[in-house]
Formats: sequence, structure tokens, C-alpha cells
Amino acid sequence: MSKSSQVGFTLAEVVLGGMALSVAIAAILGAYIGQLTLNEHARNLSLAIQDANRVIEQLRQQNSPCAGGTSAPTATFPPWTATNPICSGVAPTVSWDDWLQRCGGGKSIQPTPNVNELVILTPQNRDGTALWVPPPGENPIRVTAAVCWRHRNRTLGECDWNGTNLIANEALPMPSDSTAIDSPAMLTTLVTCR
Repeated sequence: MSKSSQVGFTLAEVVLGGMALSVAIAAILGAYIGQLTLNEHARNLSLAIQDANRVIEQLRQQNSPCAGGTSAPTATFPPWTATNPICSGVAPTVSWDDWLQRCGGGKSIQPTPNVNELVILTPQNRDGTALWVPPPGENPIRVTAAVCWRHRNRTLGECDWNGTNLIANEALPMPSDSTAIDSPAMLTTLVTCR
């Protein structure tokens, strides 16, 4: 039998083909895992924006008229349970993050929302500096709701991880929330006397 009548692959061709197939499978698998991570991040971003929106809407609903139109709006402080029928019978909330967890329907980022998500409200005056007790006549004030969260052992937003919980960056002393306003999930509204 002559050599020209033998059909088949040599060992070198089989090895090179297997290596090319392995590289292609690894690339496809890497792209798939990357897409899963991006989908998870997009889902968390959407949930964080929804939670910030719930806080902003509650803040708008609770905004009360200012005394004689000369005071600043009062809606930047946590919604105490005495005036909030959703939360009646519960101890007063100490921050908007606390309100969202206990009275506002709960946080959304899983698996442990009270650990993996933190909502921060920052009121600002007209020049953009943070304030906690609005001076008389400061109307309107800008309020920013920012959400920080944990995703695959990374903290997204301007928060710190203390090993067990997200904590706000304390740039200014204040009674409840923080002044962190840098987050991928961030909404801003103007609060005025009505």
C-alpha cells in the first residue's frame, strides 16, 4: 500500500486541534462568567436605585410646610413613627437607612440586605455644601439619596466595610445619616416649603 492512500490525522495535528479547541472553550467560558458578573451588578444597581427612589418619595410625602415660609424644609430628618402610619407601634427610626429597613418595605440587595446595603441621605444648601440643620430661609434645599452596597467582596459607593457591616464615611458630625454622596445609585431632589 502506498503512503498516498493512507488517510487520517497525525499526532501533531490532533494535539494542535485540541489546544485550539481548549483556548476557544476557555475564552467562551470567561466571557460567560464575565457576563454573569455584569448581570448581577446591573440587578443590584437597579435594586439600589429603587430603594433610593422609595426614600426620596417618602421624604417628599413627609415634607411639611415651613413656619411662615421663612424656615427651611424639615423633610431631611428621619421620619419618626408618630407621624408615619406605616411604622406605627415601632420604636422611632434613627436614619433613613433604618426607616427603609424597618418601615419602608425593606432593602432589596440580597442575600443579607441589612448588611449588604446602606442608604445615605445628604441635604445640601444652595452652594452645594452639606448641612444638617438648615438655617432659616434656606429654601429650597437639595437632598441626595445615595446607596452603597457589597458585591463580590467589593464595596460600591462611598462607604467603608468594617468586616461585618457597611458604615458611612463620616465627613461631618451629624445625628443620623452621613455625608457620603458618591454612588452609582444616587438620586437628587429639591425639597421646598409647600
